[in-house]
Amino acid sequence: MTSQINYSGLSQVTPTSNKTFKQKFGSWLIPRLPINRHVFNHFRLELNCWYIRNLHQLHPGYRAKINYLKQQQNLLVNVGCGSFGKPDWINLDLYSHPNVTLRTDARKNLPLADNSCSGIHVEHFLEHLEPTDERPDFLQNCYRCLQSGGVLRIIVPDAELYIKAYLESGWENFNYIGCGGDVPEKTFKTKMQALNHVFVQGWEHYGGYDAETLELELSNAGFTNIKRREWKQGNFPKECIDREQHRPYSLYFEAIR
Repeated sequence: MTSQINYSGLSQVTPTSNKTFKQKFGSWLIPRLPINRHVFNHFRLELNCWYIRNLHQLHPGYRAKINYLKQQQNLLVNVGCGSFGKPDWINLDLYSHPNVTLRTDARKNLPLADNSCSGIHVEHFLEHLEPTDERPDFLQNCYRCLQSGGVLRIIVPDAELYIKAYLESGWENFNYIGCGGDVPEKTFKTKMQALNHVFVQGWEHYGGYDAETLELELSNAGFTNIKRREWKQGNFPKECIDREQHRPYSLYFEAIR
């Protein structure tokens, strides 16, 4: 058996007999490399990001689409949308999914003009950003792209909820919160294992957020009008597109430029 990370939930277990050729090849290759799996996964991510950044610079189709996007105004943008891109939105993700407008390494830059967005939706993406460089650069880019009165809606796993569930006796609240996947009590042997999974997520997450920390990050990026919100509630233009799956364990904030 091998553990395969699911971005939207707990680790999913894939029987060896059901693994793809790519997964089987990786299982054979990685133990033979002079680096561990953690380093290998980050190296693979950086190669993908480097490839996309070069397409932005060199590929005529990408350059034409970027030039077009930079001429648009009053945009609604969904960053790190994955397979949940919305029609009539600008949907940005590193990987190709239905409704993705442009494959983008959003950590480095948003391919949009200054003051061009009425709303930017960022759901369960911020925790994937390295806190020293990537996180502040990304939030400052969001600030740059928002027009006056534009809204940045940030959604992350709520560390306080998980810590409270860890401190309480039994698994009841941990199981209720979950992570969008299997029942924690049935997936992990201890609550600390479950807590570490939420905060680290196979080295894809860089720790946790509580309300105080997220507000500080937004303030450091230049936002002054920052408010905590609830699921599907707030001042986001037209509609909040918060995902139901993330509702039990998420922290919601809006920052208005």
